[in-house]
Amino acid sequence: MQTPDAIQNHRNYDADDYAYLIAKGWTDAEILARWDAEAKSGNGPCRWQSASARSKLTAITGRK
Repeated sequence: MQTPDAIQNHRNYDADDYAYLIAKGWTDAEILARWDAEAKSGNGPCRWQSASARSKLTAITGRK
């Protein structure tokens, strides 16, 4: 999947998070707005590392 530079270069970019949000129907503009708000609040990227998070990611995107 090719992603725009604004997405890939965002400080909160995570490939799994992006794939999840796209699969849920979010637009790039909506994703950037969410990541901007999270970054402004001091939160880093969402990392899909726990077993339950990986399970949810797989269910929505097929990514393991």
